Amino acid sequence: MPPQSTLDIQAARARTSFDPQVLHRVLLSGHKDPDVRKRVAQLLADDPAFDKRSRPYLSRAQQIERGLSTTKALFDLVDRHDLDHGEYLEALVSAMDEPIGLNLHEIAFAPVLASQGSDEQQAEWLPKCYHHEILGAYLQTELGHGSNVQQLETTATYDSKTDEFVLHSPTISATKWWIGALGVLATHGVVQARLFIKGKDHGPHLFILQLRSLEDHSLMPGIEAGEIGPKVHSAMGSVDNGWARFNSVRIPRSQMLSRFASVDPKDGGTYITPPHSKLSYGGMIFIRAQMISNLSWREAKAATISLRYLHMRRQFADPELNPGEERVEKQVISYPGVYMRVVPELANCIVFMLAGKDMANLYHSMASRLSTGDTSLLASTHAVSSGLKVYVSTRVVAGIEVFRRSMGGHGMLASSGVGRVFATELPAQTYEGENGVLSLQVARAALKSLAAAVAAKGGSNHSKAKLATSPFDAYLSALDPRPALPVQAPSTPEGWTDRAFLTRLLALRAALSVVRLADQMRSAGKKFGDLSWECADVSDAVVEAFLAKRTGEMLDALEGAGDKERDVMQRVVTLFLLSTLTNALAPLLELSILAPSAAADLRAAQAAAARALLPDLVGLTDSFGFSDWELDTAVGNADGAVYERMLEKAKADEELNLGSKQEQERLYRTYIRPVLERGRKRAGRTGAKL
Repeated sequence: MPPQSTLDIQAARARTSFDPQVLHRVLLSGHKDPDVRKRVAQLLADDPAFDKRSRPYLSRAQQIERGLSTTKALFDLVDRHDLDHGEYLEALVSAMDEPIGLNLHEIAFAPVLASQGSDEQQAEWLPKCYHHEILGAYLQTELGHGSNVQQLETTATYDSKTDEFVLHSPTISATKWWIGALGVLATHGVVQARLFIKGKDHGPHLFILQLRSLEDHSLMPGIEAGEIGPKVHSAMGSVDNGWARFNSVRIPRSQMLSRFASVDPKDGGTYITPPHSKLSYGGMIFIRAQMISNLSWREAKAATISLRYLHMRRQFADPELNPGEERVEKQVISYPGVYMRVVPELANCIVFMLAGKDMANLYHSMASRLSTGDTSLLASTHAVSSGLKVYVSTRVVAGIEVFRRSMGGHGMLASSGVGRVFATELPAQTYEGENGVLSLQVARAALKSLAAAVAAKGGSNHSKAKLATSPFDAYLSALDPRPALPVQAPSTPEGWTDRAFLTRLLALRAALSVVRLADQMRSAGKKFGDLSWECADVSDAVVEAFLAKRTGEMLDALEGAGDKERDVMQRVVTLFLLSTLTNALAPLLELSILAPSAAADLRAAQAAAARALLPDLVGLTDSFGFSDWELDTAVGNADGAVYERMLEKAKADEELNLGSKQEQERLYRTYIRPVLERGRKRAGRTGAKL
């Protein structure tokens, strides 16, 4: 007879209203090949070099070595099974679930060369990147500056006599810091440095630099570098984040990435201006575009583990049972205090998957135009990527912690697997633009869009803003014509499931939030810098309006979905919209978009939408398609044998956890026995103190 937890998970699967395998392909459509993904994950699972059992017990030095050994093992796997580049990337970035320095070569170094290098530079460097003749890092952040890229202190001074650039770290705060893969792995780097020509500062530009010898891996002359040490929660322990300083390091002029800006050697050096001042942002936009999808799928792991566990875990019987009724403990997921926490987070996760695919498409459209010199999509794509990076990383990290806490004490175990996901994704709120700073950029872009819309209508009246052409600004159409407020709320529960109405509410909230920010600057005389706290709310509002509109459009074009899969996805998106509006009740009331009397109905609609998804929760997590090896959990495996596996793992890991039997005996003799002997001696003394 299977354990009760197995019966419970089986019963949950039997209640699923759709085909998880079909939905799995829908979620991956246009993003990944599900068959390739499954095959690559199985290859890794079958290879002892990728065994995960020892990970929680490793020292810092062992973590670094594991990152390097995993790098070598991955290329051995590629050669042994003749994997193509796409399969290799699937293994590295997705299936392995263990960030290593090599990730930075693929997601930062090579893409920047591909997007910012001239045709000649790409022909020279990209083959070396793709064959891994060189291993790269992206050196932007410094000790003194991170988000404020314009004030980076590393300099690249053009020497017209030798036709070279001289890279230099003029101050301690100019030290490159936090650079992934720089500590040990990288042989080369793309360095962000301020370009000086004949004494004039032209701002940050990108330069390719050899960091270490290709013969013995020693640092090149004039370069100091090292590893910066462990991170909070031991996060990304196998990634060698490093530091570097440059002492007048010379490189040829050909090593300034020059697809858009360049230096002509005539007249002692002539700066060739790029067609757009923000073209160097292309690399950052690419990384942020990748982040959205990756974050959503990492949260999906936490969701799968937690929701399976909450179906297997039973606590407390119904206290209102009548005498004689069987007192069966209830599944934890059945309590509103639990499911109202986790089901909205699951909806967020799935919507973020859709947003990740959408962001990737936006990036590729922008990159395609940039290749022809068309910069028309650059500003809006930068705003979208910045806004989504802030919003998704903040909510994914918070959501993972909600999933962990909902599991009670067992969620604290490293073997649950959720804590590891949290620690790995926590830095996403900081790298590639600190979220608080990026939200200012989103708000500033929103103000510019509002001003442009007003100007296009030939006046300064915000109520006459026209429909913007960018998808990120589409919420401004809610002001044309200016609606009567408060909006008439639905009179029936069904009315609160009208996604068009819910999307309109979020558009109004975004538009009026931007208008209010503009009015604070215009009428109250406040400076933009004084409104940084308000900008965070504006950024959230604009992103939520964007997500609502774009997700609705994507629902109408789900590739490969049947009626049942469309139905469950519609319910997921409806819950996302209702939860987003519930969380935004304060501004909705402040801006008079909703009357206070509508708040209770909105909350009731959210609760009803969450309850409607309860029968499909396990099916939804199954649709993510994670194998037990990928999840690496003792509490959320597919078969439901949670308690059996937890005890089995504790026994199996005893030596990893406590050392050998001899070591455990030594601990007893050295530390425990003396304490007990002391206690016995003092017990015979009258009036002995502690």
